[in-house]
Amino acid sequence: MKPIRPYGAGAVLLVIFFALATVLCAQEATPPKHTGVPQDWTQHQIVFTRDALARQPDLIDREPRILHQEMQRWQVPNFGVFQAADPLPTSVKKSGLHRDWNVNLSGRLVADTFPAKFSFDPIAAPDCINDYVVFGLAAPEAEGGSGTGVNANFVGFNNLYSDPIAHGGTGDGLCDQPPFTGLAVLFAYNITTVTGGRVATSPVLSEDGKQIAFVESIPANAGLGIPAQAIFHVLTWTAGGSLTAAAAPTMTSVPLVGPAPTFATANDTTSSPWVDYGADTAYVGTDNGVVYQIVGVFKSASTLSGSPWPITLSSNFHLSPPVLDANLGLLMVGSGNGNLYQINITPPAAVTKTLSVGDTLGGTVTTPGVLAPPVVDITNGTTFAVSAFGTNTAVLVQADTATLGGNLIRIAEIGEGSTGGTHLILHQPAFSNAYYNDPSTGVISFCGTGTSDTTPWQYTFGFKVPVTRPIMNTTGPFTQLSTNPADRCTGWTEFFNPNVGVSPGTDFFFFGLTGDCETIFGGGTTGCVVALANNNGSTTVTTAPVTGGPSGVVVDNFSSAAQASSIYFTAEGLQTAYKFTQSGLQ
Repeated sequence: MKPIRPYGAGAVLLVIFFALATVLCAQEATPPKHTGVPQDWTQHQIVFTRDALARQPDLIDREPRILHQEMQRWQVPNFGVFQAADPLPTSVKKSGLHRDWNVNLSGRLVADTFPAKFSFDPIAAPDCINDYVVFGLAAPEAEGGSGTGVNANFVGFNNLYSDPIAHGGTGDGLCDQPPFTGLAVLFAYNITTVTGGRVATSPVLSEDGKQIAFVESIPANAGLGIPAQAIFHVLTWTAGGSLTAAAAPTMTSVPLVGPAPTFATANDTTSSPWVDYGADTAYVGTDNGVVYQIVGVFKSASTLSGSPWPITLSSNFHLSPPVLDANLGLLMVGSGNGNLYQINITPPAAVTKTLSVGDTLGGTVTTPGVLAPPVVDITNGTTFAVSAFGTNTAVLVQADTATLGGNLIRIAEIGEGSTGGTHLILHQPAFSNAYYNDPSTGVISFCGTGTSDTTPWQYTFGFKVPVTRPIMNTTGPFTQLSTNPADRCTGWTEFFNPNVGVSPGTDFFFFGLTGDCETIFGGGTTGCVVALANNNGSTTVTTAPVTGGPSGVVVDNFSSAAQASSIYFTAEGLQTAYKFTQSGLQ
């Protein structure tokens, strides 16, 4: 049988038609509700292919993250305000150039956690007032404190699209023009409700941008008699507060509890919450290997679900962020014990499948197995998971989501990883834009290590489509990113921008290195952010120095307006938030 090929413009129009039809039908029954585009850690954990989506257009209604990406990847012809094309950068080294802006904060994001960016209207010009980016910081403050002298540890900025002269810019960004005065603090809160409370994982935005779900992580403090615990919060923000005079937040809070009515005796330091928008339900794990369900997130009051929830997956092992396949009703969760778990969320919820992806280092509970969030192809029923410790090497595994077994399982070796005795975590991969259009021409890219050391290497695997769905190849081109075995590589974020470079546009991959970027990239010795820009068959590499490397990177627009197509992150070695342009990292 010949491989399935995409249906071209017909598939795009079919998908858009069904999406619009769903919205219009909903508006007949209920008053229209504004929906923007959230860009948070969850967006790229759901992938899809155009031909498979054309056969299952109802998935757009079940999983809004598809629609959020579809509007970017397959924009309607003559797409209004986004028509000019920006050139690709000509230099691969940006160490002497300014950033659009950077802001000193009271803390930073934990490694591989992400800020969240909200775009108010995906089919209009970028909005200086209503578009914002939020950073949840791993910085505890005084419990319940607010006002002067209390630093904010949950901060939102607007007037984002600026290039301030104070930072060596030209002052001609979209939000530098009157009546705007450049970057501004939109809201600034102290979210610490229990002594030691901080934000150690990534937040998730509501579709209208008015609310933000996150977890307050609280380590044990024996001196004060405080057990390790985690609290799920939903913040309804209003403008106010400053970086050094935090406001008190308005939020609903749900302590995560075990079977008995006591706080969980575990923190949450690795499992960001996942929100099922359709069911208004959240899922999150704690460091003792337990997964919780919270009913009511953005549309009603939050309540912790009772039996059979919470569900114990791996006692005393940390969990990855969960990812829901809303098509199959299956929650995919990795564990530090090396397993990938499948939870059927249909009542009565239960663990139904387990796949051994990796192992622990020496069998201890503190070493990572599968802590990067799984990536789910919701249209083709496959799941991808990374482990730094496989049987003999670090591995990337593709499995059938429904069965976690059978002939589909593909195991790609990705270097020594932790198998040589070094404790390290390998982070999530990213899929090229071509995968969404024609997976036989697409790739999956991310960082592994050298085959006999822990130096960071880029691994890239293609796909074949033998019958109806893409199957990952297990060999491919590998590229060394650093010669220093102490360097670590972050997770990858992909973003397709149709308005950069030669038509049809540029596919960007953003990631970072924690140390030496000079040897390979010529980009400094103390860490950097890297942009791989693939356009018209050629790849341009751009770097910019970032002390300690970047946190997780979120990307926003594909606008050609001044400074409006950007990336956001914090430095791992500084308490600083950054915005760079996608093209050129300026």
